[in-house]
Amino acid sequence: MAHAPEAPATSTTAEGPTSHTQNQAAGLALLRADFPVEQIQHLPRLKCGACRDSRTGVCANPRHKKAECKECGNYVSVWHLHLDYVGHAELTNRLLDADPLWNWEPVAFDQNGLPAFDHNGGLWIRLTVCGQTRLGYGDAQGKKGPNAVKEAIGDALRNAAMRFGAALDLWAKSDLREAQSEHPKTAEDDGVPAYGDRAAPAPPAGNDLDRLMAQVRDCWSNPLALVQIRIEGKQLGLSEQQVQGPPPESAWTTFDALIDGRINELNTPAVTDGPRDGSAA
Repeated sequence: MAHAPEAPATSTTAEGPTSHTQNQAAGLALLRADFPVEQIQHLPRLKCGACRDSRTGVCANPRHKKAECKECGNYVSVWHLHLDYVGHAELTNRLLDADPLWNWEPVAFDQNGLPAFDHNGGLWIRLTVCGQTRLGYGDAQGKKGPNAVKEAIGDALRNAAMRFGAALDLWAKSDLREAQSEHPKTAEDDGVPAYGDRAAPAPPAGNDLDRLMAQVRDCWSNPLALVQIRIEGKQLGLSEQQVQGPPPESAWTTFDALIDGRINELNTPAVTDGPRDGSAA
């Protein structure tokens, strides 16, 4: 009786891993390569809370008047900084270079079989590249309608690709720039009381800050959870909002600075006195 041919077994030779594994490693390494300067775009971000809250995008401070920015090309308040990022097309091209069979899927579907958005309007996805799958989260940055869906997908892809190392340097620089200001913070600049003995500014209207601060208190000893809370705060534009830490309450500081300080504190190894082998001194 004839026997059907058997499929060859997957094996690892003495020379090293199979070529498929090497291709996977090469593709994942390609994701971490720097993006060319011409593919990096600049997103203006207002540094003044009053400008951000204004319907016109500019506050009453004459130093914050609008002008065309030579760097990003936007007509925006001069009191802004730039967050560097790569667009949807550039990231898609990099994903195709790394793995022509890459794919993404939503974590959940709604009753109509469409990607399910959470109560914040955000979208959780799974991004698979070179056989590896990682989670990502994106939102529409306040946009409405069909453009909001496309914006959320693109944002989620960038967020998930960052877990693979794609444009990771840009994420790090943007986080730093967003937390910094080129000039000292003053009441004139922000439209809020300065630091010191003056009263601290009231939280913004709405429940986002209160909700995230409640999460901060609940996750005060969990650095990974704090990182995710910080990312959501950034997406909601709360990075520079003034807050106080959990009891015993600390001095007023920014949302980002509070979380960064706590993460550094949790990740710093405790210094113990005496020998480490448990023997008597």
